[in-house]
Parts: sequence; structure tokens; C-alpha cells
Amino acid sequence: MSKRFAATQLAAAAALALVVGGTAGFFLAPEGAEAKAVSAESSCPEVGTSDSSSEAFGRIAGAGGDIRSTMSEKGSTPNSYYYSCSVDVDGKGRLLLTAQLTQSGSVSGWKRNLEQNGNIGATKDNKSFQLGKTGVGVASPFSAAVYLPCKPTGSKLSVKSNLAVEVTMLRKGGDAEANRSDAAQVARALAAHAQSGAHCEHAERLPAGPVEWAQS
Repeated sequence: MSKRFAATQLAAAAALALVVGGTAGFFLAPEGAEAKAVSAESSCPEVGTSDSSSEAFGRIAGAGGDIRSTMSEKGSTPNSYYYSCSVDVDGKGRLLLTAQLTQSGSVSGWKRNLEQNGNIGATKDNKSFQLGKTGVGVASPFSAAVYLPCKPTGSKLSVKSNLAVEVTMLRKGGDAEANRSDAAQVARALAAHAQSGAHCEHAERLPAGPVEWAQS
């Protein structure tokens, strides 16, 4: 076998996406390749539903030579939904996106848990935003989270459920306000996708474009 043929075969094998039990692993660029932008469409396409969210994703994901992403989405019953997408660039974690159907209780309790778990940073660094009539978001200079009430079609649960969405930048740095705005846009796009995936009744119509921060 020629060296050229072997290299071609290895490259073709590396480019395959592996899908097992609802989990997909994508190899996007060969190691040592020239740096390229990380795109939502190639990494976490569920949030690339508008130009604004795609561009926001690209800005917080950055660029690199070796780009890999892993996505999983599960929801086989009316009371169960989970989504995750992680992006690694040049061997280091770059972004983590998650959404799940849960029972977080009140919005204040949800925010308190985020802060206690270190998922969203200190309260003084955060800004809030509204999603439709009932959804709430909060964003720090490196992450964003969304609380969105959701009763799945066919659910018989008496306890109120909600979607809990988080977008976390695993690489710190850059402009804090730009990061905050971009993370919030990506979180909002993921919340819109999760509403569909979880089959929420009376789903909110969530806008695209720049996030409007609540007045403090």
C-alpha cells in the first residue's frame, strides 16, 4: 500500500461522525491543520438557527486547527429531555452547551443554585434578560443560563417543570461584555431548540438578535 493511499484512507476514516445511542462525535479538522473558525453549523448546529446566533457562537468559540465536537440529545418520554454539545479546540475544552428538563423550583432558587455551584459567577458580575413572557436569562462575562417553564405534551406531572439551559466558555479572556452578549444569544437559541425537543406546550416565541438587558 502506498504512503499516499494510506494517508488518504486515514483522513477519510477520521472524518466520519460516530453516532451511538443518541450521541454524535464529529471530527472537523486534521491535527496540525491551519487554524480555522469554529462554526455552529459544523459543531452544534442546533444553535445555528439564525445569522445572529451563528455569528455569536463563532465569536465565543474562536478558531483552531484541531476542532472536535460531541453532541448528545435524549428525550424518550414526556418527562425527560437532555441535550449537550461540547467543543474542543487543539486538545482543550472551548465551549459546553447543555439543556435539560428539570424541576428547578422558583426563578430565585434557580439563580441561587447557579451561583452556589459556580456555574454563572458572582452576582455582581451578572446581567439578566427576559425570554418571552415567562422565561428568564442571566449572563456573566463567561457564561449564560436560561430558565424557561415547560410542560411537555402528554406530561402528567403535578410539579411544574422547566428547561434549564447553560452555555459556558471554558476558555476565559476577551472582551467581557461581548462574551456576555454572545453567550446569552447562544443560550437563547439553545432554549428555542430545547422547547421543540422537549415538546413544550405553549412554547415561547424567542427572538433572535442582540439581547436586551433588564434594568437593574
